[in-house]
Amino acid sequence: MIVALHGFTGGGGDFAPLREALPEYSWVTPTLPGHSPNPAIAGVASDDCSVAASLRYLNSIIPEQSAEPIVLLGYSLGARLALRYALSHPTRISALVLIAASPGIGDAGERQARQKEDNALAQKILDDGVPAFLVEWQRRPIIATQAHLPAAWRSAMQQQRHHLRAEGLAASLRQFGQGAVLPIWDKLAELSLPVLLCAGMEDEKYVEFAQAMHARILQSKILLIPEAGHLAHLENLPAFVAGLREFLQQNGLPSASSM
Repeated sequence: MIVALHGFTGGGGDFAPLREALPEYSWVTPTLPGHSPNPAIAGVASDDCSVAASLRYLNSIIPEQSAEPIVLLGYSLGARLALRYALSHPTRISALVLIAASPGIGDAGERQARQKEDNALAQKILDDGVPAFLVEWQRRPIIATQAHLPAAWRSAMQQQRHHLRAEGLAASLRQFGQGAVLPIWDKLAELSLPVLLCAGMEDEKYVEFAQAMHARILQSKILLIPEAGHLAHLENLPAFVAGLREFLQQNGLPSASSM
């Protein structure tokens, strides 16, 4: 089973191309706090995006015991949560796949500056509304490479984004943004399960993060995706799927259909 966690402004449906490419695995693709059109998800207030609430929400989804190995996959914001879940609940998952992941901003001054920036962006979302924010957000260089995705994929992702709420996105930035969460670089060595660290080769900052994390995680492997940016798993789907499938097979993580 692959439990896949989306990025900021995303949703579970963003993983549809991956599900189609790896149909031999069962997939669970939840909508994370702050991103649901509903007032509550799984009994958790959907706008409570704190680390503790996000971990509780994920804990309600991942079973304590499972008939098949559970692989936790996270992209960007989802990777931030997946990494913290693996550290706090190490026995519940069998492997970790992180795409465009950062363990946090180590410098306190830089983290404070990022928090101020995220808080200002959150207020702008509340003031201007989601549609105006999305236009500006998708122009950012880190997001702009997604323009090369197949039109059908982009259309489906855009449809989902129209259901986002300003209050939810603002809460996600303020409570679970890079400036809001404490860095966990010093905890990476505690991970004792197989970890795949993925980044698009055009996303230089996150390539550096992957390399730095690899040096700290004993059972880690790096997968750098050519001709891809931040959304590497979709920007070059064949390369990512090939690398992921190899990682799963090498670590004895069978698909549901082979069990």
